[in-house]
Amino acid sequence: MKRYCTTCQKLMFSFLAALFLCAGCKNNINTMLEDYNSHYEPATDMEHIINPGDEGFRQENMLDPTYFVSSEGSINIAAPYNCSAYEWAFYKIVYIQQGSQSEIKSTLQDITAGLDFYSESGKNKREFRAFVPRSRISANEELKPDTYILHLTVIGNDGNKYKDWCSIVIYEQVYGQTDFFKED
Repeated sequence: MKRYCTTCQKLMFSFLAALFLCAGCKNNINTMLEDYNSHYEPATDMEHIINPGDEGFRQENMLDPTYFVSSEGSINIAAPYNCSAYEWAFYKIVYIQQGSQSEIKSTLQDITAGLDFYSESGKNKREFRAFVPRSRISANEELKPDTYILHLTVIGNDGNKYKDWCSIVIYEQVYGQTDFFKED
């Protein structure tokens, strides 16, 4: 009998503790989720996006100045919404030495045709998404770690042409370097 009472007391204490804790909580699962989510802003707030032709739009803000991508990754960039046409051009920087060592000029070689675009993206789409490892500069030259230039031209719904450009830095993806940060 004593053993039964001890078990009943423990059970009653557990029940009262749970009841006390639940009574102290005014939140149900929905209010807890709302509270959690209220600390974050949506990634894309469509009401605050300024499109080409809108007041306050600046063409030099369509792209960030520089993007970094792994040699094993993808280039993922999107142009502004609500444009009637998009045109992307991806360039390799070619350095040409003229005369002495101090005279080095650069030119751009369009390599857009050699890129491996994901579906629903491309040189005439809003999204520019290319897989770096399968992209090529030419038949015998792969897209390798280096700095490239990406040009964007859009035609806004107002009929005007807007242009911007950025640097794309492809860096070498390094795996398995156990002593990378090792001090001598």
